[in-house]
Amino acid sequence: MKKPLWAVLELPLKVTKEVLWSVLTEPQYTEKYMYNCKLKCNWEIGDEVQWVEVHEDESETIHVNGELLEFSPYRCLRFTIFHKGSGLKGQSSELRFMISPHSEGVLLTIEQGDFSSFPQAEVIHAECQRGWEFVQKDLIATCIEAA
Repeated sequence: MKKPLWAVLELPLKVTKEVLWSVLTEPQYTEKYMYNCKLKCNWEIGDEVQWVEVHEDESETIHVNGELLEFSPYRCLRFTIFHKGSGLKGQSSELRFMISPHSEGVLLTIEQGDFSSFPQAEVIHAECQRGWEFVQKDLIATCIEAA
């Protein structure tokens, strides 16, 4: 059996769970840290979810498609992410945003995986980990701005 491969990022944040929840779920915030993409979802389990970039001419590019697996306000968001990159068609991963109490606010734990069955699993895992580390600074700044 292959060892599970999950990208993991833990962020202690000096905000309330309500502020963080807004930052994770409201499009005007997601575009500030998620590669200029607005999160679109109706928030019903099983609904399609999209991260959409809106261009200056109002045209849109859907960068990521998925499905909502869990919507537990102020605690957990879970999605299936459908990968469409080169050689990844038909592959999916799970994306989790988990919120827990922390000494000075909340702890956001982001997990994405399991990449162990993907072609070039180690490479895809490392790219995903770098991607979450890249958004970290803007995610923190968005939380501070929203507070």
